[in-house]
Amino acid sequence: MKPDINWNSIKTVLLDMDGTLLDLYFDNFFWQEYLPKQWAKLNNMDAIVAKAQLHDWYTKEAGTLSWYCLDFWTERLKFDVLKLKEDVEHLIKYRPHAESFLERLEDSNYSVIMVTNAHQNLIKMKADKTKIDNFFDRIISSHAIGHAKEDQMFWKKLQIEVPFNCDETILIDDNLTVLRAAREFGIKNLLTIAKPDSQNPEQETEEFAAIHSFQDLVF
Repeated sequence: MKPDINWNSIKTVLLDMDGTLLDLYFDNFFWQEYLPKQWAKLNNMDAIVAKAQLHDWYTKEAGTLSWYCLDFWTERLKFDVLKLKEDVEHLIKYRPHAESFLERLEDSNYSVIMVTNAHQNLIKMKADKTKIDNFFDRIISSHAIGHAKEDQMFWKKLQIEVPFNCDETILIDDNLTVLRAAREFGIKNLLTIAKPDSQNPEQETEEFAAIHSFQDLVF
């Protein structure tokens, strides 16, 4: 499904970070490959056993604030997860044409707000690497709100924090569950990302229009 957005009606642009503006490969590789190996070494575990255990824990926390919380995983795994991420921070990079899209938005009259489930310390790491923070009027982490974006309370509190009209707002996010939560809240203009992770196949975007490149968006 191709994007069909009337940009003349838009006043607020809400943008996710990981998998939307930045390549999700960094995060997927870290959680699915790098961290399990390091955790196995630290605990003298078989790597396959460690990966299976972590997968079970990930599944139980999926969609909750804990899943996205570095403090939660640091406590659970008994080592500094953010520090470990520094080992692979060279993998942090923009998705195709995302930076030029942000530059175009910077020259527009839209209110541009990042809404992300990423922990504040991870946002800082990625901002230090990419300078992505320079493009936004506000950066809102679900950890500051107190609810993950999958939760209706996130959107209710977000609208109090940064007032917006649902009919005049667009959300671009690679997470379909998040998009459904935003749709339930009333946000009308929704887009997803066809290929959040550069090293994995395209995702099934189901009922949502998807963009392959930010060059697809003309405003």
